[in-house]
Amino acid sequence: MRVAIFAETYFPYISGVVTHIQTLKKGLEAEGHEVLIVTLNPKTHKHYIKDGVLYCPALPLKKIYGYGVANPVNLRRLQILEKFNPDIIHLHTEFSMGIFALFAAKRLKKPVVYTLHTMYDDYVFYLFPNKKMSEMAKPAAHAYIRKVANGATEIIGPSHKVAEYLQRCGVAKKTNIIPNTVDVSAFLPENVQEKDIEAVKNKLGITPQDVCLCFVGRLGKEKSIDVLIDHFTKGYKGKQNFKLFIIGDGPEKESLQAQIEQLGMEEQVHLLGRIEHNVLPPYYRAFDLFSTASLSEMNSISLLEATASGLYAVNRLDINNLDQIKVGQNGNVFTTPAEFAEIVDEYAALTPVEKKHRKTQVTAYAKRYGSKEFTHEVLKVYNKAIEEFYHK
Repeated sequence: MRVAIFAETYFPYISGVVTHIQTLKKGLEAEGHEVLIVTLNPKTHKHYIKDGVLYCPALPLKKIYGYGVANPVNLRRLQILEKFNPDIIHLHTEFSMGIFALFAAKRLKKPVVYTLHTMYDDYVFYLFPNKKMSEMAKPAAHAYIRKVANGATEIIGPSHKVAEYLQRCGVAKKTNIIPNTVDVSAFLPENVQEKDIEAVKNKLGITPQDVCLCFVGRLGKEKSIDVLIDHFTKGYKGKQNFKLFIIGDGPEKESLQAQIEQLGMEEQVHLLGRIEHNVLPPYYRAFDLFSTASLSEMNSISLLEATASGLYAVNRLDINNLDQIKVGQNGNVFTTPAEFAEIVDEYAALTPVEKKHRKTQVTAYAKRYGSKEFTHEVLKVYNKAIEEFYHK
């Protein structure tokens, strides 16, 4: 089978969606299928293919690092895609590449699978910072998502939260629920060298007495990192052996640094900036817990990586996205600063043997759904879409 996968960004830009697509590409190729990624490169002026990726010219979006906007109706791009002759078109974006994917599918008469990764209600404020305007814009966003979804033959979502969101947008089609996965092999404890973990601990000043939490992700308002910092401060200000490390970059970086300084938490809360994905494993292993206060997640990739590394997750309760946390197995949930501290304190009170057992248990839970199982589920949807499309 030949599969054309459309995305607004791909490597070297790093995000959960990029990691998701890379995992899918590797899984499909391992099964003998041919994959072409179609994405943007704001730094190029011509279309070119490298390592199975078609990079397309785009105008850069200065406010959103790594993103760009391309002509959604491009005949040169269409010619390249026609030569590849995909059996299925799989879009992971609703913007310029997504619009082009739907245009190409109609011209080439190909079935379309659409994966929704983002709760756009949580991102409207980027275009309309005013709260009233943001609320007024949501119906328009719902209508746009509905139009994209209705253009697809089949829809995939990583959690039931996606299906509920699409229903709110007025999409009548059934969503195929396929949880996200990552190639966890690089994050498994047995594949991370102790010397690399020690190097990270020395670099960050982590001692055996410390209890270290981490967050890994984009520093965007929708991630509610300010809430995480606030909860951590209320429970642990002045308790120097409790530390929070935040990995990532984004538009909220300066605001978060100002918050940390205002709270007097410079010695305990650290913004580490962007860290390349291939060097993340020893960082995860250097920490004790993974934590997030975000309510915008569909199915967090960084949480999957962290739990594969053995980190018990401390997650803010999201009643629409309970799938990823199995309380007592891979993490726990909080709604208040007191509940947050209760989970962290429970971990801190464990003996070294109990902590080791906890990490082993978390890693085992993360292994239950690997890239092979994920790929097979996606292939089922591809075959269903092909059968449905040509039957019609």
